[in-house]
Amino acid sequence: MTRTIIRLAIAVLLLALAAVLLNKRAPERADVGKGPLIAGLNERINAIDEVRISSADNGEIVLSRSDDAWRVQQRAGWPADTGKLRDYLLRLALTQRVEAKTALPENYSRLGVEDTDSKLARGARLDIIGGGEPLALIIGLNNPQGRGSYVRVPDAAQSWLADLDIAPERKAENWLQRDLIDVDPRRIVRIEIKPGKGEAIVLHRAAINDSQWQLDALAKGKQLVQTAVDGVDGFLQGLRLEDVAKAEGEPPADALHARFVTADGLDVGLTLWQHETVAWGRFTAHFDEDQAMKHASEREAFERAAAKAAPESQSDDDATTAPGIASAQSRVAQWRTQSETFAQRIDGWQFALSPYKVGNLRKPRSAFIEPAK
Repeated sequence: MTRTIIRLAIAVLLLALAAVLLNKRAPERADVGKGPLIAGLNERINAIDEVRISSADNGEIVLSRSDDAWRVQQRAGWPADTGKLRDYLLRLALTQRVEAKTALPENYSRLGVEDTDSKLARGARLDIIGGGEPLALIIGLNNPQGRGSYVRVPDAAQSWLADLDIAPERKAENWLQRDLIDVDPRRIVRIEIKPGKGEAIVLHRAAINDSQWQLDALAKGKQLVQTAVDGVDGFLQGLRLEDVAKAEGEPPADALHARFVTADGLDVGLTLWQHETVAWGRFTAHFDEDQAMKHASEREAFERAAAKAAPESQSDDDATTAPGIASAQSRVAQWRTQSETFAQRIDGWQFALSPYKVGNLRKPRSAFIEPAK
């Protein structure tokens, strides 16, 4: 009788222990039923240190955080687009499992949720490290009948349809922080373009906001096509990279050289060449402090004179302390900071650039001259 009671007690204890173990669901599991795809992800986003995306077609992408900055390891640590990464992680945190799909390995390939070590795998494996237990998820094809992606936890049999499209970017260049520099075309007063072959082009104008460009060495009786300058003077406006690599070796001898000079002291140089189908460029940046101060002083003096002449101006003191008129020193400091920031950003790197932007610099000199009538 005593043995029977002991056996029953042991059985009860074992059943209780099994129930506890079954109820302990790790946050990274995604094969337990409908509900959040990754429970608790939103709370750990700020603690994540690394995100890995691997696929059969594009290999592995590693986005890692160091010194409070996210970087793309496959691009030598160039900064990642933090906003894009955060948006993706937040989207994952919102994603729900809505429908159980196949649990048969032979059917995984139909949904793209087969293991990604297969050369024929169509999905991508996502690994998230930091803030808790490592998370792994295979993200397959998007639902062809509507919204959502197919997913499966590696080593789990059950696959699921998630309610949102969560297929990650599989190319390293699509995770890069792309902004390089943004210079208002109205600031530029001189442009020099020296192609590897062909005639050099030198454009200049007297001052900022002057709509009339001049072409050096223009033959008498010839006219500059002002619209041809469009796109050339705006080359540095909203300039973004397409891809990036460490600068190694020397550019080819037939590289194009360009220079952009602003009235406020910024001097940007560019060496541009073609490698296969990609236009690559290296930049230099120099800041002319004297030119910047000269221009800033002229602008400040002009704005104060305009304020003094305004009807509401009551005295010289009003013009001297007019709100909204920046001092020459503060203007120069702002321009210097932009130059230094750009110089630090480009140092030691080369950039794949937009074919559209580059095409404007490759116009022959004849494209800037009105044809004979």
